[in-house]
Amino acid sequence: MAFPVQFPTGQNTLDERRLIKVSPSGYFKSRLFCIDDRFARDTNYLFFAQFVTEIHLATSSMTIQLRKAKPLTRDGRKITSGMLQDKHEVEKLVRNKDAVRFMQPLRGTPAYWEKTTRDLFAMIRQLGTPTFFCTFSAAEMRWPEVIEAITRQQGEQVNFEGLDWSAKCDILRSNPVTTMRMFDKRVEALFRDLLLSPAEPLGKVIDYFYRVEFQHRGSPHIHCLLWVEGAPVFEEDDDQTVVDFINKYITAQLPDPHKQPELYKKVTEVQKHSKNHTKTCFRSLSSGCRFGFPKPPCNETMITRPSEDDELEVETAKNKLRPLNQLLNEPETASMSLEQLLARCKLTHAEYERYLNKMNTRSTIILKRDPKDSWINGYNPHLLEAWNSNIDISFVLDAFGAANYLMKYISKKEGGLSEYLKTVIENSHKDSVNECDEMRAVMQAYSKKREISAQECVARACGLHMKQCSRAVIFIPTDDNPVKMSRPLSVLDNTTPESSNVWMTSLNDKYKARPETPEYEEMCMADFAATCRIVYGQQTKGKDVLPLLNEMGFVQRRKNNKPAIIRFHRCSQEKHPEQYFGRLLKLYLPHRSDHELKTPSLPTYQAFYGAGCVQLPGTDRLEYVQHTVKRNREKYEKNSEEIESAVEEYEQNRGVTDEWCNLAPESDLVRLPLVEQERERDNENEQEDVPDYSRQADASTEVRAIREPPAIDPTLLRQMFQNLNKKQACIFYAVRDWCIKKVCALNPEQFFFYINGGAGTGKSHLIKCIYSEASKILSKVPRYADDVDISKPTVLLTAFTGTAAFNISGTTLHSLLKLPRSLKPPIQGLGNQLDEVRSELLNAEIIVIDEVSMVSRHLFAYVDARLKQIKGTRRPFGGMSVIAVGDFYQLPPVRQSKPLCVHDPSEIDLWREHFQMITLTEIMRQKDDVVFAEMLNRIRVKGKLDVLCEADRNLLSQAITEPARCPTDALHIFATNKEVDAHNSATLGLLHTHIIDIHADDYRKDPRTGRMALQDRPFKGGKNELPDTLKVAEGARVMLTRNIDIQNGLVNGAFGKLLRVVYSENDQHIIKLGLKMDNETSGKNNRTPADDMVYIERAEENLKQKGVVRRQFPVKLAFACTIHKVQGMTTTSAVVSLKSIFEPGMAYVAVSRVTSLSGLYLLDMEEKKIFTNPEITAALENMRQANLDDMMPLLHVRQTLSRSEVFTIVHHNTEGLPAHINDIKSHHELCLADVLCLTETHLRGSFVAESLHLENYNLFKRNRHLSYTNFPQMANRSGGGVAVYVKSDIQVHEKQYIHNVTDLEFLALKVEAPVSALIAVVYRPPDYTLRPFLKNLVSLLDSLEIMDCRPIIVCGDFNENVLSSANKPILELFESRGYAQVITAPTTEKNTLLDLIFISQPERCLHSGVMKTYHSYHDPVYCVLSCDDS
Repeated sequence: MAFPVQFPTGQNTLDERRLIKVSPSGYFKSRLFCIDDRFARDTNYLFFAQFVTEIHLATSSMTIQLRKAKPLTRDGRKITSGMLQDKHEVEKLVRNKDAVRFMQPLRGTPAYWEKTTRDLFAMIRQLGTPTFFCTFSAAEMRWPEVIEAITRQQGEQVNFEGLDWSAKCDILRSNPVTTMRMFDKRVEALFRDLLLSPAEPLGKVIDYFYRVEFQHRGSPHIHCLLWVEGAPVFEEDDDQTVVDFINKYITAQLPDPHKQPELYKKVTEVQKHSKNHTKTCFRSLSSGCRFGFPKPPCNETMITRPSEDDELEVETAKNKLRPLNQLLNEPETASMSLEQLLARCKLTHAEYERYLNKMNTRSTIILKRDPKDSWINGYNPHLLEAWNSNIDISFVLDAFGAANYLMKYISKKEGGLSEYLKTVIENSHKDSVNECDEMRAVMQAYSKKREISAQECVARACGLHMKQCSRAVIFIPTDDNPVKMSRPLSVLDNTTPESSNVWMTSLNDKYKARPETPEYEEMCMADFAATCRIVYGQQTKGKDVLPLLNEMGFVQRRKNNKPAIIRFHRCSQEKHPEQYFGRLLKLYLPHRSDHELKTPSLPTYQAFYGAGCVQLPGTDRLEYVQHTVKRNREKYEKNSEEIESAVEEYEQNRGVTDEWCNLAPESDLVRLPLVEQERERDNENEQEDVPDYSRQADASTEVRAIREPPAIDPTLLRQMFQNLNKKQACIFYAVRDWCIKKVCALNPEQFFFYINGGAGTGKSHLIKCIYSEASKILSKVPRYADDVDISKPTVLLTAFTGTAAFNISGTTLHSLLKLPRSLKPPIQGLGNQLDEVRSELLNAEIIVIDEVSMVSRHLFAYVDARLKQIKGTRRPFGGMSVIAVGDFYQLPPVRQSKPLCVHDPSEIDLWREHFQMITLTEIMRQKDDVVFAEMLNRIRVKGKLDVLCEADRNLLSQAITEPARCPTDALHIFATNKEVDAHNSATLGLLHTHIIDIHADDYRKDPRTGRMALQDRPFKGGKNELPDTLKVAEGARVMLTRNIDIQNGLVNGAFGKLLRVVYSENDQHIIKLGLKMDNETSGKNNRTPADDMVYIERAEENLKQKGVVRRQFPVKLAFACTIHKVQGMTTTSAVVSLKSIFEPGMAYVAVSRVTSLSGLYLLDMEEKKIFTNPEITAALENMRQANLDDMMPLLHVRQTLSRSEVFTIVHHNTEGLPAHINDIKSHHELCLADVLCLTETHLRGSFVAESLHLENYNLFKRNRHLSYTNFPQMANRSGGGVAVYVKSDIQVHEKQYIHNVTDLEFLALKVEAPVSALIAVVYRPPDYTLRPFLKNLVSLLDSLEIMDCRPIIVCGDFNENVLSSANKPILELFESRGYAQVITAPTTEKNTLLDLIFISQPERCLHSGVMKTYHSYHDPVYCVLSCDDS
């Protein structure tokens, strides 16, 4: 059941039928706002609500988007009703539209913010440069009303002042809905009761715009632009007027703590920038704080202007001001005056101001600040007291400043998402999908990729404000062939196919049909759009409503005095002059028809604008067109050109900061907000991170925990298939056959295979082959829903450890199935996470578990129970088939008494009950050292009392050596941690002189503040916890001890070399380690381009000691490591010590890590240390064996018969011999054919390439163009053709001329020795009609039967499904002539039987059947004939 906590009875759900229809948005809003807070407190339900709501909106928007098109086609034809009712025509018409535009109604999407940006630019063009840019941040931890509202909902009362940080955190986390609603109401009150109130704290605000943005931790804040009446204009008013205005509303000074203690407290707590900075302060390693802190002090507010000085003078200014900037970072400056500060830096006040002017690339405001105020952010005292959280207020000097704020903050979109969606669209264009499918693909991609917090989710799902504007924005289309919306299909059905009256009326149409009153008559279209509105329904009966002409509706003047903002498509006057002047005329020249915008003597828009005259309504005089246009344009485009040039300048200088910001750049590595720095900080403008406010990615991407293996190049994949040995191929074909049956809805039984094999027997190779082929086939499984996401995996690759999972490009079992750390019964459910995981694994049919020897019995039972829960069935493992891969002779599960395969009568034994074993024996890893490989196979199964054979003893003795003679750079493998630690310490001291001690950073929470305080020294941690102290050196070998990024190969057990230790600049604290990983693919996405290293940071874990958190690097020295750590690893050389072996299989695992005997260095050799667990040997001997003989039936038959006694004929439709010749050569059964008949060879010409010859075979062929006399269209088509390979020792003659066979693809051979027979191979194309085919086939049979030779075998692809219930005239023809068809099983991937073998003497057929292959839609068929003709 979905959400059992919220719907225990399964009633009152969204999809129930209701008397009054409820939209998803309305339904979820009522649920989340309900007094019953079960819905609001469940974040899983919250994200579900958002997803369903947005899908519903997207679907509606898609429907509207598909109704939009241009009235004229590209070739100038009018679009008619018939064209719009033709699905294919519609797809052509909408093909080139923006596939993201349909997402505009979805709040928060890239399309939504792109439209907002265009609207806001239009607002600035029409209203002019805004006065202030403001930011108001949230501070729920400071706002008692939020905490109290949540607790009151829960029936509790709390003392806000008595709550510590943790308690506040828990309360806020418990109900993100109320938290976000309170913020929304607070913003509403900010504008209503403060900014727009008669108090006018920032002057008389006449227009505004704001948007809500969510920080990475999820907490909201707003960015807003304010237009203030009577505000001075920079460069029009004098500087002093501008400065006085700024000083009236903005200050950056600390209040007097005695006169204004409350305000002083708030400023120091929320307006003071941290002297240690935060992670967001810096864009790069070489930049300073991008916010410019510490700010330059100044006795009075001043405006600096950029100078024309050269770089040398700028550098001089930087050198002069750098000491002052550095001095501002010192505590002593807080008590100094500016004059004292300048004196210390040997600067006069005039020099200081001159140098400040040289530092800025744009005109800049420097607020009045004393040195002690250099870390204070600008604020308004009245707003700060009311808002009680960090605010930032800046005066906007010019259009560039407006563009800067707009592009940086107002129009900011979800990072990287727009580019990702563009890629999706480009891919869909390549796939040539239709518009509807393309939009579905975009929405699906967006749903997967987005990362949002719980609070943003609330805003989206519940319709809370994400932006607000003081004016409406109207888009006016000005193109000659504008996009319009078609009428509904219900209307089009009642029109003739030739009708072109198929469009809804647009704004342009309604303007031309405006009332003929004087006030409307003189309106240009811009005035009409800005000052009027179209009304509908009951509103048409309102005051001052007038009808439009031609019954196009009703219009009314806007009631307030503020015109709407008009937006239109902008184009370049230089590049597109006709469109440019056409736009000016349509917008700003009153007209009733487009014909009025040109004249016969002035036939272009440009000419009419430049020389035309018009008589305006209500006047008798003529006026130049351009004068009229200019007068009207000035109302709506006050600073259009200035804005355009500002945007262009911003794009050119993106990322450039003023030089003041770079006076004292620090390493980005010291700026991480470490907890120990918090205690040194003054109170700053950052709220503590609330856990539930973190990104949705923390939850959603965890659900999408499945690592999709990288796509393998098809050529390489084909080579992998070709290299499968016989046993591997049998397993591969067994799984492939099961998948095909699944696709054909034959409901095959689950399979449970255990693939056994020693180290290096190609198990991982086989897994990759099975995964690729099974995934491809199972993606075609029919589903119950049309909209199933086929990107969800059908085959799951898993392992117990991160290393093993990475090796097969898979995922750990714990991550995939959301398993708890403790696996003790009872089994824990997934709760409301069930639907998410179930959706992710919806398509999964097969699960592969690698390194199964490391899986414990408890974990195996948990996997079974979890899959049953996810799939909703009691069948074993949820009805999924399981492939377990591993070697039980290797090491058993850690801290487990018995391996999985050893029966334990006290527990449920899923292994013994279900699994069948297949053993791989051919070693692939050490193929070049066969003797060594054979020895490994023997010691793998050696019992404790068994004696090594002399050959094995002699072989191992060659590797025995002394420690002093072992290479120091080779990995040393020991049995115990004690030996490993001793060797690592000794080697570190031997090879390195500069040894670095890295102490763990241990923190304990202060219950008074909720902050974590750094302890003076580390606590004593456990052996499995992050180490108290690491001893390392640059150049030392290290190994990761935690899974950092499984998908990227940074896993527990990954080896590398420590090349760089990174320190913070202020306190020399070690903050990062730079590693060069051994595996070239490990950390590929984490490497820095400059040095190709992976930088890792300290990991954080809770110690067993309550309340203690440790931060330490998850690495350890790795000159040596334990045998447990090297399981699954391969290396060219290793030093192996057998001294302290204490467990079965340890010696075998250690020795088999190397690829050859020459790379093995053996210490402390004791034969008795090499032994296996006798329980494993007994368990595997008693385990059921999987019978896969039917995967290679011909091989099995031929093993029981002598070749001299039988004659084997094989037919195979190759679907292209040149493309599949290597597949045929590597096939384990096709080579057993005496005669190999092929159809669909696709050969051309008489020449046969050397690559197409098979060793010990002769080739006969007949191409398609030679096969048809009366059907030239068939002969000229590509494809088709037949060929036959015959063993070289067989006497055979081709029968080239057959009477009356003129139109048939066939080849006939007469075999004379060692058996006498006539063999013909035939191919019938699917579209070759039966009548001529049967006529030619009869002629062929007549000719063959005249020859004195029996038996006659006719094989081929006849494209007649013998298994169907329809008439089968080809089969009936053969049977009427005494032939028997010997193939009974399906031969194609669609479960049809098209490939047939007919024999005139069926008693001679000893065996027949279908073989398996992967490269063709058709499987080969065979028959084995007795050579004894008696």
